[in-house]
Amino acid sequence: MRETTSKNKQRLTTVIVIVLFLFLLVSFLRVFLRDYELRHEIGRLQTDVNKLEKRKIESLEVLKKLQSDSYAEGRAREELLAAKPGESVLVVPGLSVTGTATKSLTLEKESPTELSNVEKWWYYFFGNVKSQ
Repeated sequence: MRETTSKNKQRLTTVIVIVLFLFLLVSFLRVFLRDYELRHEIGRLQTDVNKLEKRKIESLEVLKKLQSDSYAEGRAREELLAAKPGESVLVVPGLSVTGTATKSLTLEKESPTELSNVEKWWYYFFGNVKSQ
């Protein structure tokens, strides 16, 4: 009888050790998988940070260009027809320019000239139509 109780104790101890081992193994695997996921997430976030830093640098370069005096001067020349002293401004037909080259320039539409009926028919059939 002592042998059976001793064997039962030994079996019980073995089962407890195996259960404890399995519990520790499962816990270790969960921690390992969580660590793997975190490392993967950190790598992805670092890639995103690098992309955003590159984009920030590009944006700062564009901002620096937009804030430069040469860019502002170029835009003024294109949009406002501004000219430096000694330069001349090209005027588009149909528009008149008032002001001087050193001051801001404004565009005013010229009033259309009235055409006679004969002229209208001539331009209608033979081209070179003037709009009213």
